[in-house]
Amino acid sequence: MSLMNRPYFRTRIAENTRLSPSACKIVFERPEGFADAFPGQFISIRVSEVTVPLLRRPFGIMDLSSTGISALIKVIGPGSSILAAKRAGEEVEIAGPLGGVPFDRPGGEGVVFVAGGTGLGPVIFCARSWKRENISCKTHLFIGAQTKEELLDGLYRDDFSFIYSATIDGSAGYKGNIVELLEKEIDKGGIPSELLYSCGPKAMVRALVDRTGSKFKNHYTSLESVMGCSLGACRGCTVPAIEDGKKVMRSVCLEGTVFNSEAIDWEEWK
Repeated sequence: MSLMNRPYFRTRIAENTRLSPSACKIVFERPEGFADAFPGQFISIRVSEVTVPLLRRPFGIMDLSSTGISALIKVIGPGSSILAAKRAGEEVEIAGPLGGVPFDRPGGEGVVFVAGGTGLGPVIFCARSWKRENISCKTHLFIGAQTKEELLDGLYRDDFSFIYSATIDGSAGYKGNIVELLEKEIDKGGIPSELLYSCGPKAMVRALVDRTGSKFKNHYTSLESVMGCSLGACRGCTVPAIEDGKKVMRSVCLEGTVFNSEAIDWEEWK
């Protein structure tokens, strides 16, 4: 993407809905010229008109309509706190849609999603996009959180064929982490083994690779990383990958966000 053609837009917040003590859904008015987006792509938001915080914040697109762009905001630092506190009618600057590699559409086979944190947004976008395109496949969502209220189950209850939940405190679903639950359900049988799509914290994805890598024919993951420019210029979000037996550095923002999990050099990615 040319740095001379940055996809920046001024827009207004159409809706800010609190979903839990630490999460909200924000719908931005879709600006004229904002291109159609695909699951796995994201927007980068300037959360303040001053220089603190300096960097824009990337958020996966959760849904896109002719009039709005939805994103799931998880409050984890000063940038997301500022954004979550904004009200309908306030203006922000966004860049997008960004990300060079989205999730592929399935060919009719069942798909297993594993999501944690804000990784829930992109997988919701997958399920909703495929329904609108009349792509027929069974979708299995494995969603994990610390507590019942952080599962945000009212947000996606009708989007997936099957939903499996886990909470660390045991207040809903399986008591433990979502990778453990996936392993147990695989052992029971009935979980499709063709496609695994994941999105969430690095530790979660790494655990999936280590503990369920041999259970699926393909595992594609949308990676999370701190991004400076979100356009591939600063190289601040690079991850080590293996291509043709050689280590290369790939930027999450431009050469991802979606990667084949087997291509990532997990031992080198600190």
